[in-house]
Amino acid sequence: MKRLIKRPRITGKLFFLTMSLLIVAVLSTIGFLYATLPSYYQSYREEQFHATIASLQEESTHLSSENLLPLLDQLTAKGIRFSLWTEEDQLLYAPGFGRGPVRRTANTSPEGMIQDSIPLQLVDQTVILDVDQMIQPIDEVKSVILKLAPYIVLPLLLLAGLAAYLYSRIISRPLLTINQATKELANLNFSVRTHHTSADELGDLSRSINQLATKLEVTMASLQTSNEQLRFESEKDRKRDAERRQLFLAISHELKTPVTIVKGQIEGMLLNLGAYRDRDHYLARAGHVIEDMERLIAELLEVARVEQMNLQLTPINPLTLIKHQLQQFDQLIVDRNLDIVLIENELTVQTDAQLLERALHNLLMNAISYTAVNGTIQIEFEQGDELTLRITNFPTTQDSSETAAWFNPLERSEQSRNRMHGGSGLGLYLVHQIMERLDIDATLQGSPNQVQFAARFKSIV
Repeated sequence: MKRLIKRPRITGKLFFLTMSLLIVAVLSTIGFLYATLPSYYQSYREEQFHATIASLQEESTHLSSENLLPLLDQLTAKGIRFSLWTEEDQLLYAPGFGRGPVRRTANTSPEGMIQDSIPLQLVDQTVILDVDQMIQPIDEVKSVILKLAPYIVLPLLLLAGLAAYLYSRIISRPLLTINQATKELANLNFSVRTHHTSADELGDLSRSINQLATKLEVTMASLQTSNEQLRFESEKDRKRDAERRQLFLAISHELKTPVTIVKGQIEGMLLNLGAYRDRDHYLARAGHVIEDMERLIAELLEVARVEQMNLQLTPINPLTLIKHQLQQFDQLIVDRNLDIVLIENELTVQTDAQLLERALHNLLMNAISYTAVNGTIQIEFEQGDELTLRITNFPTTQDSSETAAWFNPLERSEQSRNRMHGGSGLGLYLVHQIMERLDIDATLQGSPNQVQFAARFKSIV
C-alpha cells in the first residue's frame, strides 16, 4: 500500500511538470507563428520576386528580342505579370497585362503588390521590363492562424498529454526501482539488484547501486564469517578457561593430599612419635611422595608449554613417528607379550612433528599400559577426504566403557584416583591439548574390553 501511494505522487509530479512545459511550448509556437509568419512570408516573397527578375536580367544579355519572349512567358507561371517596352515607351509585348499603351511609372508600390521596372540589354536592342506580383493574401495569414488555432492547439495538447504521461512513466519507473532498491539496502537486504541498463545518468546510478549492493553483500558475508569465527574462538576460549579451572581444582586436590602426608610424616619424625622413630623408612616414603609431586609438576609445565609454543609445520609421515615410538616401547611390549598390528600406509600430512610425536608417545604408552597381557594393539590409517589414524587396544585391563571424560585433566580410568593403579591422569589431557593445538579432530570410544582412539588430519600433502 505504501508503494501504491508513492507511485502516483512521483509520476504525477513528472506528468504535470512535463505537461506544463509542453503546453508552454505549444502556445509559444502558435504565438511565434502568429507574430512572425506574415512578415517573414512577405519578405520571402519579395526576395524570390527580386531574385527571379535579377536572374532574368542577367540571362537577357545573351538573348535577342525573339529569344526573350519564351523566357518572359515563364514569369506568368510564377504569378508575375509583365510588359515589355521600348526606350521610347512603346509597348512591345504584354500578355494579359490589362492596361493601356502608356507606361505607368509610379515610384511606390501599392499595398499588397510588388512591382519593379528594369532595363534589359538585349543583343539587338535595349528594352524596359515592367513586372508586378500580388501578395495581398499574406495579410490574411494572421486571421487564418487565429481561426486554425483551436484545431491546432487541441490535438497538440492531446499529444502533449500523452507524451507527458509516457515520459513520466518511463522516467519514474527506473526512479521507483532505484528507490525501492535503496530501501532494501537500508534494510540490510544486499541481494537486491536494479535492472536499468541505459547509457544515461539513471543507468550510471543503477550500476553504482548494484556495485554498492555487491560490495556490501560481500562485506556482510565476510563479517558474518568473521563473527562466526570469533564466536567459535570465543567458545573455544570459554572451554579452555573451564578446563583450566577444572585443572587448577584437580591440581589443588592432587597436591593437597601428598603435602598433608609429607607434613604429617615430618612432624611425626620431629616428635619421635611411635613408628615415626624409624626416620630412614619414613624419609624414604616422603621422598617417593615428593618425586610423584615433581613428576606431576613437570607434566603440568609441559601442558602449559604446549599452549604457548609456536608451531613448526612441516610435511611428515605419521607412520614414521609411530614406528619410532614403538621401538622405544619394544621391551615393554615383549614383557607383556602384546601383538602389534601395524597396517602401513605411506601418506604425508602438514603438522608439527615434535608435538605430534609427543601425543603419539602418550597414546601408545596408555594403550600398552591398559592392554591386558597377550592382548592386541591395532594401528591403521584410513584415507579419504581426510587421513584418519585409528589406534585400537583390546582386551583392556578393566572396564573401559566410560571414555568420555578421559580427555579431562587428572582423569583416570580407575575411578578411585589411586596412582597405584595408573599415572597422574594428565597423559590423555596432554594428547587432547596437542590435538586441539594442531587442529586435529580426536575422539575416544570405549567398550567393556576395548578402547579406540581416532584422529582426523585435515592437511594432507
